[in-house]
Amino acid sequence: MRATVNQSTSARLRAAYILTECYDGEFRANDLLDQLQREHPLSATDAALTAELSLGVMRHRITCEHLAAHHYRGRWEGLRPSLRVILALGVYQLCWLDRIPTHAAVDETVKLAGRHGKGAASTTNAILRKIADTRGELIDRPNDADPCRYLPTEPHRGRLFAEAVFPDPSRRPLEHLIATTGHPAYLVERWHRRFKPKLARQICDAGARRPDLVLRANRMKTTPADLLARLVEAGHPASMIDGTDAIRITGHPAVTGIREFCDGLCQPQDSTAQLAVTLAAPQPGEFILDLCAGVGTKATQSAELMNNEGLVVAADIDTAKLKRADENARRLGLTIVRTVPVDGLSSAMDEISRRPDVILVDAPCSNTGVLARRPEARYRTSHKSIASLVALQREILAHAVAFASQTTRIVYSTCSLEEEENERLVEWFVSQNPTWRVKSQRLILPGLDRDGGFTAMVTQP
Repeated sequence: MRATVNQSTSARLRAAYILTECYDGEFRANDLLDQLQREHPLSATDAALTAELSLGVMRHRITCEHLAAHHYRGRWEGLRPSLRVILALGVYQLCWLDRIPTHAAVDETVKLAGRHGKGAASTTNAILRKIADTRGELIDRPNDADPCRYLPTEPHRGRLFAEAVFPDPSRRPLEHLIATTGHPAYLVERWHRRFKPKLARQICDAGARRPDLVLRANRMKTTPADLLARLVEAGHPASMIDGTDAIRITGHPAVTGIREFCDGLCQPQDSTAQLAVTLAAPQPGEFILDLCAGVGTKATQSAELMNNEGLVVAADIDTAKLKRADENARRLGLTIVRTVPVDGLSSAMDEISRRPDVILVDAPCSNTGVLARRPEARYRTSHKSIASLVALQREILAHAVAFASQTTRIVYSTCSLEEEENERLVEWFVSQNPTWRVKSQRLILPGLDRDGGFTAMVTQP
């Protein structure tokens, strides 16, 4: 299908391609969106629609498929993923988007299904028209909404169907949670078992939300309060997240369109993600080693807290991400951040001839605490994938110990909620390294205003 993705490809066809490629969660939707836009640019309007459809369906695909399967006369599991994706695209447009006319949502989706044959097109037409006939208007959530008929499309808004379309939560609570929040049974069952019903519901609701843009103030140039005032004055719907210094902007603007970002006054970073570096408490003049730096979010946060005095080495296996880390440091006006590919880290450390005061290990993980931002991650998480990640996390921590001194503080963090990657991994670490102790650790569950994640600091007495 890739050969058909070009400048003439419609937004819906491109979204269908991306969703099919990401069906099992092995590829990241945002990466494919960026790649295809670079290779075959769409107009701004079509690019925005492609992103809306791709990420929206990715987040709610299980729910969309559930609604389509409710009206499908046959064995749903027998349908190929590419056709399931097309049906999900139609359902998403009909139920989540209120600016696309019903006839356009149905007709354009039927055209896509026609690529699979006349039978697929007629089946798609019948299913979508039935959904269009039975869905209600988008409304504020009623206090007494029938859970078997109510589809939550936002935290406090949704649609009330004319008939029961979801399992009865009083009899089948897990199936209801799976169907209405769009999370796979594997994760819902784990969370329900570990966190119990109320918190499992919170996690699922958080993973189904459209995340806001969250900013960290660059303390070298401004304060959170001053940044908030500037954003509000510029007309952005900004507010401080309770109990944090993080600033949330609703309405989902592109960060590159915010002047304060371009001027280096802030950096996108969720309030939970900011805690790892805060726990490390880097001081001016110290040497910070970020072993999994990515685009440099925590490395630049460290440099800001150090008043741009000392050294921050940002290492990663992805050189493209390190290039963005360099760009972020320059935009923020930080001169102490040095990027190094992982395969050149040992040489760089020999050249520095100094042991780090802090080693940050923001480990690759299952991303189950940030499913609102990484919606495709829900489809790849399994017992096998978690075991594979744990092996990698252990390996990275072993590298951290090799670079550490007697006084080094190691801060381990993930955006996962799973015990194997968090509490149990830290327990394993101190069992393998008896001179190290856990100084503090914290798990934060995701909510409607924050991501989830885990942070632990280990030190030697």
